Amino acid sequence: MRRIAVFTGVLVALILPASFAHASGVKTIGSWAVVTHDKVGGRKDVAAIVSGKKSPFGLAIRCIDANLSAAFVPLTEERLFGPTRRSATLALQPDARPLSAIDGVVGDDHAIHLSSPMPLLELVLTTARLVVSVPAANGHTASATFDLTASRRALADLVQHCPGG
Repeated sequence: MRRIAVFTGVLVALILPASFAHASGVKTIGSWAVVTHDKVGGRKDVAAIVSGKKSPFGLAIRCIDANLSAAFVPLTEERLFGPTRRSATLALQPDARPLSAIDGVVGDDHAIHLSSPMPLLELVLTTARLVVSVPAANGHTASATFDLTASRRALADLVQHCPGG
């Protein structure tokens, strides 16, 4: 029940900047939850989040006012990633390929925000399974495995409405 409440809170936080929407929809595509807001002039804001079973954090990708952003959001412990405004290097392992790294910053909302979300989006769209490890506040590493097999369908609106997507 706590996971559902946290998940709902994350979705609300993702869509708050889109509060002037005319219509909205929430749908589940594979392991993704996708929230779409139709805006004046045919524009859309799209937010999507995915998490694995028993994941300590989820992956959130959104396109709000044609701006792409991505973050890893804690699902079990608000301060999982430690103090705000600190840098965090994440290790990514897509489909058993070699590890790669991506940099982020812990925001005031306790999520790790990526300064350059496009490389992650490209990886998400071409990967079936992604293991992500992040530095945790306790000095250890927190890891999550994401099933991304439905990513192309789940993120189709987002890719269509964000520049470069």
